[in-house]
Amino acid sequence: MAYVRLDKISASAHIESIVAVSDLKNGVFVELGDLQEDGEARKVTASGDLTKQLAFHASVPLTYEDNASELDFVLKAGKIGRGFVLQDGDIISVSIADGIVEGEIEVKDSLKPDENGFSKIEALSLGEHKGLCGEVIAKETDAIAGELAVIRIYHK
Repeated sequence: MAYVRLDKISASAHIESIVAVSDLKNGVFVELGDLQEDGEARKVTASGDLTKQLAFHASVPLTYEDNASELDFVLKAGKIGRGFVLQDGDIISVSIADGIVEGEIEVKDSLKPDENGFSKIEALSLGEHKGLCGEVIAKETDAIAGELAVIRIYHK
């Protein structure tokens, strides 16, 4: 189960068409790889490596199965999805219970990207962290997805 809500994304947001090497749930960060033969989509793998060019996987959860829920959506390997290159000030919400946000979090916690979504930055290492970060600005409850972390994106 993975739920992503794009609360505040710039109208000029850079959106990449992506093709996953392996199945991907929404809410994970992906490393942008080579441009594919179609000239548009880029091959991606799940990654939290801040030395690489990262995008946030947030594909539209379309499915034609009778009993499928958008919470069960997974972008299958080889299929085209979308990745957002996040900018300072973007606000996203992700479900907490499914592991997109690792561990217990509270409002004002700082987060960093990882191959599963986000992980907490400990207070001692926050000053040393460089690159894409997030701050939990609120926790909300969604009727379908349950508890969400509302995250403001910034770069250090």
